[in-house]
Order: sequence, then structure tokens, then C-alpha cells
Amino acid sequence: MAEQRESAPNKNLTITRAAVTERIMARLDGRVDAGALAAWAFDRFYAEELGEETYEPGAEPAIADALDALMFSDDPGFQLDEEELRALIAQLG
Repeated sequence: MAEQRESAPNKNLTITRAAVTERIMARLDGRVDAGALAAWAFDRFYAEELGEETYEPGAEPAIADALDALMFSDDPGFQLDEEELRALIAQLG
């Protein structure tokens, strides 16, 4: 049996502002590292692009913008500091 990745897309999954906020908080609290957050955001962004997941209705632009900022945040040129991560949380409302 093939092993399934934790971040594998779920066609019934809706990515919410709360879910993105929780992942950012996990990063701020040290529960996940920058690489794990970036990988999660990358998977969510492209799962939505492929129609495998959806964004919370009415919050699509905010979620897409946050995921876009997060998915490369493990790269030194795009790293986000605590202030920038908290600003993303504020944008998600």
C-alpha cells in the first residue's frame, strides 16, 4: 500500500482563513519550521489551482495572497520575520 503524504489534497477540503492562521501561529510558536510551513502553503496553493481543494468563500483573495507569500518563505530571499507573519494573520482577519 502506498504511503499517503500528510498534505495530500482532499477534494472535499476547504482551506479557511482560520486554517492558514493556525499554520502561521504554529510557525510563530515554533511547532513547525519555515520549510514545513512553505511546503504546506505550496501544496494548498496548487491544490486549489488544480481544482482539488477550494478556498473559503468570500476570502479567496486573502487566502491566495497569504499562501503565495508563505510558499517560498523558506528561501532566504523570501523569508518572513515575525512582524510579517503577524501582518499576514491580520490580513486574513
